[in-house]
Amino acid sequence: MVSIINWRGLILYSLIGLASLSVPTPVFAQSQDHTSKPIIVFAASSLTTALKEHASKWANEQGKPKPRLSFGASASMARQIQAGAPADIYISANPKWTALLETNDTVQKQVDTVSNQLVLVAPIGDKPLLPFTADTAGFDRLLQGRRIAVADPRTAPAGAYALNFLQKTGLWESIKNRIAYAHNVRQALRLAEQGGLPAFVYNSDATASRQVEILYQVPKSLSGDILYQTALLKSASQDAANFFGYLQTEAATDIWEKHGFHKIASN
Repeated sequence: MVSIINWRGLILYSLIGLASLSVPTPVFAQSQDHTSKPIIVFAASSLTTALKEHASKWANEQGKPKPRLSFGASASMARQIQAGAPADIYISANPKWTALLETNDTVQKQVDTVSNQLVLVAPIGDKPLLPFTADTAGFDRLLQGRRIAVADPRTAPAGAYALNFLQKTGLWESIKNRIAYAHNVRQALRLAEQGGLPAFVYNSDATASRQVEILYQVPKSLSGDILYQTALLKSASQDAANFFGYLQTEAATDIWEKHGFHKIASN
């Protein structure tokens, strides 16, 4: 009787062992792309609202992780990449900062993506009684002892464009001591929204805000062309190349324009 039980136990043990060897590893455990990493995008702060929508749309359509977005002054973003910060794509509000990265052989390819316009805004309800005029008297009436918010022209293209305007119109000397400098254009916008200051920002920033209104649109002849250049870096992944291409498509145009940008016609 004992020997029979032992044989039965041995047979049962063998069958269990064979069964465990014959069960295949589930296919989904190997085919799902669990190792896919989010692409990293460094971009000008004025792109914050539009680029977040682009990232969500692209990720949902492609079934990929949402890109990790880092925003700041264009110069600061470029210098971080230059210093070795990991990034796949860089989008600047001034092509000169893309050119800086090209000198380091960091850029795989680049393209002009959208344009923008510099505007002067004030908090809603703070519009001067008389129509604003872009001259000394107009700024005196607008400021009334306050400062005007401007992004730092040394690092933020919006500030450099504002400086171009003030110098070309001869207003710099009367305005230069009444400026509240911000690190980037979105901080200048916050000084208008929360600090009650007039500010030079982009049309896209004014479009994104419900707390400011546009007093004056700066002609491009006085600010310079405001071009956003998108660069695919040499360290970029295939997913990054896909997202880079998406930003240039007609499918992306509606989002760009909704947020106050203008698509470059040649693209």
